[in-house]
Amino acid sequence: MKDKSRGLFSLSVKDSEYFKDKEDKIEFVSCVRLGKDCKEHRSVINKNYHESRKFLLNKDYPRSIEALKNAYYMTSDLQDSACSKCAELFRETITQSLEIIHEDLEKLSGSLFRGKQYQYSYGLATNVLREFKKES
Repeated sequence: MKDKSRGLFSLSVKDSEYFKDKEDKIEFVSCVRLGKDCKEHRSVINKNYHESRKFLLNKDYPRSIEALKNAYYMTSDLQDSACSKCAELFRETITQSLEIIHEDLEKLSGSLFRGKQYQYSYGLATNVLREFKKES
């Protein structure tokens, strides 16, 4: 588990080899505002993150990427200055997850026998990562 403390609040991001449906990827640890401003956002972000993991486990890469994209853009609604560092952490976590998917798809799309099957998903992941980089 990674703890990221920044000033008067801290969040934790769970790293686990095994996906657990009931656990949130991003959990509230402490906040000046007691997490009231981002409660709904965290819920939606975690829901999208869970959906992405489920799609990924079923090798439905396009839907997994789209769920991560939805989670990423949900962080842009956290405009308050107290929430900006949390939103940054959320975006970093989502981007890292998409980069891992992208790397896996790069390997799969380069495969001699199954490469064409994953080329669309690889291109989609590449484009979404570009979008994320433009946003940051």
